[in-house]
Amino acid sequence: MTFKKYALITGATSGIGKEFASILSKSHNLVLVARNQKKLETTKKYLLDEEAPDIQTICCNLNETQSAEYIFRECEKKSLNIEILINNAGVGVFGEHISLEDSKVIDMLNLNIITLTFLCKYFAKKMKKNGSGYILNVASLAAYQPVPSIAAYAASKSYVLNFSEALSKELEDYGVVVTCLSPGHTKTNFFKSAGIGDKEEGFYGLKTRISPRKVAEIGLKALFAKRLSVIPGIKNNFLANINRFSPRSLTAKISKILTKNA
Repeated sequence: MTFKKYALITGATSGIGKEFASILSKSHNLVLVARNQKKLETTKKYLLDEEAPDIQTICCNLNETQSAEYIFRECEKKSLNIEILINNAGVGVFGEHISLEDSKVIDMLNLNIITLTFLCKYFAKKMKKNGSGYILNVASLAAYQPVPSIAAYAASKSYVLNFSEALSKELEDYGVVVTCLSPGHTKTNFFKSAGIGDKEEGFYGLKTRISPRKVAEIGLKALFAKRLSVIPGIKNNFLANINRFSPRSLTAKISKILTKNA
């Protein structure tokens, strides 16, 4: 089967991103974006073995401030019609904020905020002109409250949530859908790369995590249903919504207690 339109997915070589690619390969050509060329080729081969359609790869370090423009220009150069943009790539840095390395915090904020913001700008502008398109931005349950030990990460995801919902309202009259997906704890490499680790028990424990496939399915279902935002899991929805009705001082105190021994 031949498809004319493409879905572009950042952070597409593992976790939720790889599941997005697997699901969308049934209906779209794919543009996979990540910084590791070897992993890109491995993921491409895996998807082609699953009888996926055309797959393009763009190797790019998304921590760099000009990466969004580079990705957009590459798609323009190859005449790739991007119908779906999924800003999935993200990273966290765990620890007391004043002890974190400056370079790691800068890289995280560039990836989680700057690159996402400008990918939305460049591709949404073209989608608006075409009168159609879908954007799915991946935030986090951490976006709904302050979280000690991942303070800057949680704040960056609050930005993604609010930015996505505002952008959705800017574009909804032009046929462009923007949805924000805010997963809770998920079985991905995030915890290891952030420095949290993979303990069996505790606030971040393995038992609290759901499958990346389930998260990807929920996110795409919400996107195509034109929902403003979605949080996978009944417990996660409860936690996010109870925070909205609690005094901010209480919410922050509870977050401190939950994460203290993480």
